[in-house]
Amino acid sequence: MDRSSSFQAAEALLARWLRVFGAVWIAVAGLYIIAGLISPAMFQAAQVVNILQVASFLGVIALGQVIVVLTGGIDLSQAGMVTMTNIVATSVMLGQPENIPLALAACFAVAVLSGLVSGLLVAVIGITPLVTTLAVNSILFGAALVFTGGAPYGEAASAFEVLGTGRILGIPTPTVIWVVLAALLFIVTRRTIFGRWLYATGANPDAARMMAVPVERVTVAAYVLSSLMAMAGGLLLTAYVGSPSLGIGNQFLFTSVAAVVVGGAALTGGVGGIVATVGGAIFITEMSSFTNIVRVSTGTQYVIQGTIIILSVVLYRRLSAAPQ
Repeated sequence: MDRSSSFQAAEALLARWLRVFGAVWIAVAGLYIIAGLISPAMFQAAQVVNILQVASFLGVIALGQVIVVLTGGIDLSQAGMVTMTNIVATSVMLGQPENIPLALAACFAVAVLSGLVSGLLVAVIGITPLVTTLAVNSILFGAALVFTGGAPYGEAASAFEVLGTGRILGIPTPTVIWVVLAALLFIVTRRTIFGRWLYATGANPDAARMMAVPVERVTVAAYVLSSLMAMAGGLLLTAYVGSPSLGIGNQFLFTSVAAVVVGGAALTGGVGGIVATVGGAIFITEMSSFTNIVRVSTGTQYVIQGTIIILSVVLYRRLSAAPQ
């Protein structure tokens, strides 16, 4: 075997490995080392735990985003769902532990309804996912504004706040919940018929229908799952901050998409995974922490984030073109 053949074989092996685990994990490790060299405090265990705790909120929401992206869609209503969850949970809970079940039930109902509306508009009516979910996001935020009259009230019960601030064996509870949800969705996407349907729907919906895949139902289910994950992230964030805020979900409007894209998912559908999305969420959180360390302005942070997304797309296209 000549040198050229050896190089191609090594490139193919690397490409296969990166498709399984995600190239983003290399970026996560590299950025962590760079940040640690600039600020040695990054190497402390407490800082690592802190990054994982902050990343868990975005991470849970991104788990739902990648499900929709696998079908070839996108969910920009997640930000509104996070805000609506925060407002509903705190206003129903009113700081009283006996109100927790009712608050959770109300949030669940809103999330399922929102996901159903988005899914039906996309799958049955045929409206573009971008337009649909932006409209639903606007409706959710408007509903939260009308519901509160512009002045949010209520608070999370102390017993509920344990979900956001507590620890299990030294690990933040939100991080533990994130890992559990990621593991469950990994099994769903990789070990079930529904998971195969998700990938088939995104790869080629017409071919999927010919193979008896219920494309419309799969699409609706994906949007419901995305809405439920946004609700879960909103609940964890509410438990962490303990109070209502009409702007609490704004930060997730595009960052959940960024985490998924950086993790290697293709917005055209059929390509992506849970493990890589977890890495994408950690990377986005690391990048935010790193830019704060080096005191980069907010505008520059957006420039860096956009550049990283573009480079991620270029990298994964290169890997996709590599020999199998």
